[in-house]
Amino acid sequence: MDRLTRSAYSTLRVREQGSVLFAQIHRPDAGNAINATLVRELDEVFARAARAEHTTVVVLEGLPEVFCFGADFGVISDAARTGQDTSFDPEPMFELFRRMAYADVLTVAHVRGKANAGGVGLVAACDVVIADESATFSLSELLFGLIPAVVLPFLIRRTGFQRAHYLAATTQTVDARQAHEWGLVDALGTPSEALLKRHLQRLGRLSKKGVTRYKAYLRELSPLTGHTKDVALATNRQVFGDPDNVRAIRRYAEEGVFPWETETPDSTAPPDAAATPAPKPSPQPSPSETTVKPQHHRATAPPQPPALSPRALGSPRFRAAHGVDYAYAAGAMYKGIASVDLVTALGNAGMLGFFGTGGLPPDEVEDAIICIKKGLDPGRAFGMNLLNNPDDPGQEARTVELYLRHGVRSVEASAYVRPTLALVHYRLAGLGTDAEGRLRQDHHVIAKVSRTEVAEHFLRPAPAPLVRRLLDDGLITPEQAELGARLPLAQDLCVEADSAGHTDGGNAYVLMPAMRALRDRVTREQGYSEEGGEAAVRVGAAGGIGTPEAALAALALGAEFLVTGSINQCTVEAGTSDAVKDLLQGLGVHDTEYAPAGDMFEVGARVQAVRKSTFFPARAQKLYELYVRHDSLDDLDPRTRATLENKYFKRSLDEVWGETRAHLARRHPARLAEVERSPKQKMAHVFRWYFVHSTRLALRGADQRVDYQIHCGPALGAFNTWVRGTDLEPWRGRRVDVIAERLLRETAALLTERLAAYGALAADSTPSSSDPIPGSVPGGPGPLATAE
Repeated sequence: MDRLTRSAYSTLRVREQGSVLFAQIHRPDAGNAINATLVRELDEVFARAARAEHTTVVVLEGLPEVFCFGADFGVISDAARTGQDTSFDPEPMFELFRRMAYADVLTVAHVRGKANAGGVGLVAACDVVIADESATFSLSELLFGLIPAVVLPFLIRRTGFQRAHYLAATTQTVDARQAHEWGLVDALGTPSEALLKRHLQRLGRLSKKGVTRYKAYLRELSPLTGHTKDVALATNRQVFGDPDNVRAIRRYAEEGVFPWETETPDSTAPPDAAATPAPKPSPQPSPSETTVKPQHHRATAPPQPPALSPRALGSPRFRAAHGVDYAYAAGAMYKGIASVDLVTALGNAGMLGFFGTGGLPPDEVEDAIICIKKGLDPGRAFGMNLLNNPDDPGQEARTVELYLRHGVRSVEASAYVRPTLALVHYRLAGLGTDAEGRLRQDHHVIAKVSRTEVAEHFLRPAPAPLVRRLLDDGLITPEQAELGARLPLAQDLCVEADSAGHTDGGNAYVLMPAMRALRDRVTREQGYSEEGGEAAVRVGAAGGIGTPEAALAALALGAEFLVTGSINQCTVEAGTSDAVKDLLQGLGVHDTEYAPAGDMFEVGARVQAVRKSTFFPARAQKLYELYVRHDSLDDLDPRTRATLENKYFKRSLDEVWGETRAHLARRHPARLAEVERSPKQKMAHVFRWYFVHSTRLALRGADQRVDYQIHCGPALGAFNTWVRGTDLEPWRGRRVDVIAERLLRETAALLTERLAAYGALAADSTPSSSDPIPGSVPGGPGPLATAE
């Protein structure tokens, strides 16, 4: 298939993956509604796929919340207001549906959220329909005097006459399970992405020749006659040309008033009375929507909330503890990708950045601390990564000693399964009391967690055996041990979901409530002081935060601070190569994948990394599979060995082992003898070499781009979409402090807007005396924003 670029279409996001073409309807500002451009672009995509030599499957997707809402009423309203033709030529849509049903390619609809009106037609025309349990289906046309004339022939083909007639006549919304029972949906499951992947694995086995012959046979069986098309088009033109229907559409698009509602004086203006611009039009509604009026229809408009400042988002206690102006941090990215420049820029902007120490020797870490402190304005804050190192606890201890020596006040504790001696040392060494006997906490731990059993270790005081060892070694005082016994090990818990690098692939909507409930339970059990006290634990969110909508969702889930990661890797200050940034700048939300982790290779731990334009995830997975299946390098067959040497490593396995052996002899001589006695361990270390090598290639920007290992989550793809067409689209215009400030500013504006909308809804109802008082529910979410 001739190469499709993302910029080729204005209403679609298109990507290719082997023999499968993914086309996502992307009109978020219009509810993914159908206009002439979308019909034309979809038809072109399906036509090109049908002609393509190797493309056998096209997957049609929408947004997670809405698949497609049907015809764009805003377009019709605009035409009526300006005196233009309001008719919507139905023939291109009918031909699009027919091409989807019978062209020489298998069509798959992946439905999440709402499918309404013409959106149901898109679904019904596909060969295979896979739906998430969140999906709903409806035909709302008759509410406006319209008829789903173009949709019904394809819907009847799937569900039979009576069920299609029922949907059209009642305008009732049916859920995914009902649609599955009726035959509109072929396969149903949550998460639907996994179900789709399983189907594509089977469909991917089919040849283009076989698919072409099969679809030709289906064309011969088609129940769609020329008469069917003529009647559908004539009916569609008639109802969309009816002035009464056009007035009903315009009234809803401009004023939010449904046709059956009583008209008010300000909703009866004739079509040519357009003295002022109309509000932004809406797509046609689902019949399940409630009839909420625009604000000017209320007798008394509710007071508008004041515009929120970005500085007010999150917890003031977080800002005070870390000495920052914003409850915002940039997480550490290893090998100094979270660089000196990145941390300094954020610090001087009143935010918290963590330097990425992973994989760096102690002297480079110390140099970074010195440079950061020199570059910061007086009183500005910074943080350092503290990485768990079970293979070399001595290095972790030396890192803590370095931090104590240089007065590092905040650390991001990463990859911990349970507390270590070095971590407890850092935390307790910062405890004391002032001249008036008040608690002083000079060291702050932000613990990054994605599992509740790990989080609980941080929520409780430091383990007594570790505290005793520190006392015995004279590393802490009895007072510090006593103070530590009444405080949590970490007072900031950062819940990490679907982020870059090491992650369990958790879901923030599940993890955040669970972590907050755990925090509340442990607080009660330990007898910590209440909210705002010296032992209160703050819960923040990381992973997936690349847009204002995502940041607001995290705050709504109760996040008291926000931590970003992937979006900072594609900035001027990030310490990686320009080649990596060029690649990252073009990522979409589906361009990352989970792959085995090099540092925990043998146990099968996984990281999230870029898959677009790279073979790293696939090759890393192949290495892990070989490790599981074989006991030594000698067990590899000649063909596999040649593949590894010629394609993966670009050198012989003996040469790789030579480099690895030299490294172990220099850094871990005791372990070298153990590895040489175990062929399995030797194989693991040879395979792990590839992970180190692939990271170096990326950091240097070497020519071997297909082997770049780039840790990244889907948040960057969402960010790229958000900033498309702005000054932040090219990465050379992305300054880490600028994107942070813009993200927070737009989040605050969005929150202000949502609060106004909810206030308008609340004004239409009077709470009963039994309604709970906001904020009175135990364990309820924290404030989205607070006074500065």
